Amino acid sequence: MKFNKITIVGLGLIGGSLARALKESNQVGVVVGIDTDEETIKYAFDNEIIDEGASSLNEVIYDSEIIIIATYVGMIEDTAKAVFEIATDQAIITDVGSVKLSVVSEIEADLPDNLHFVGGHPIAGTENSGVRSIDPKLFKDRRCILTPTQKTDLTAKNKVKSMWELVGSQVYEMDSETHDHIFGIVSHLPHVVAYSLMNTVLNAEDADQLLDFAGGGLKDYTRVAASSPQMWTEIFKANKDQMLKAISEFKGSLENIEAAIENDDFETLKEILEKAAKTKRSL
Repeated sequence: MKFNKITIVGLGLIGGSLARALKESNQVGVVVGIDTDEETIKYAFDNEIIDEGASSLNEVIYDSEIIIIATYVGMIEDTAKAVFEIATDQAIITDVGSVKLSVVSEIEADLPDNLHFVGGHPIAGTENSGVRSIDPKLFKDRRCILTPTQKTDLTAKNKVKSMWELVGSQVYEMDSETHDHIFGIVSHLPHVVAYSLMNTVLNAEDADQLLDFAGGGLKDYTRVAASSPQMWTEIFKANKDQMLKAISEFKGSLENIEAAIENDDFETLKEILEKAAKTKRSL
């Protein structure tokens, strides 16, 4: 499917990578980028990541078939509502946020009858951020989740699906609540643990010495702790209920290991570790 014009609001790692990938597909007439940072817009234009750019929501959105909101989660709803005022009739709005229930419900509650919204979440990214970290192959062979509701227009959903397939994504669908439960455990919780582990080291009296001897295990495991604190604070806030459940379950797993060690029950400990190791090897 070819598109005449697609606009991306927010040219960070995800938005910038998507813009460049769409351009490289040669299936989009004009790729527009919007970002409040004028230096980001200049860099994106100079490096052929976008065809047109602006530092605010304005007439550049006009005639866009799809408008992708690639801001931090905490800004998606307000950005969408600002887009309502200037989007062309029958335009499709979608997002890339990793929390869906609150975002989808809030946007759909105020969505004008002449526009469409499709919740989206590409399962891709790194610990890096910003337009200078983009990778047009970021979405290739990676999953992208769409979270349609009973209000979602079928044609709009299929267009968003086609757009993600243009950049190499494998598109799946699920309801927003299931999405937030799954990614609260497999994506959001690992970030909680990585940040917590780094803070455990930093809170030790001999933190400097510990860090001097940090090996591959600590560095590999805590890689995602280098991710944007602002972004992840907003994600944890938006997915609060699922995060608290996931943290509670993690505490229970940690306590099982603690109890086995404390009670010299090393047979049970070995079984716990073997179960985890076997599952990890199968991933």
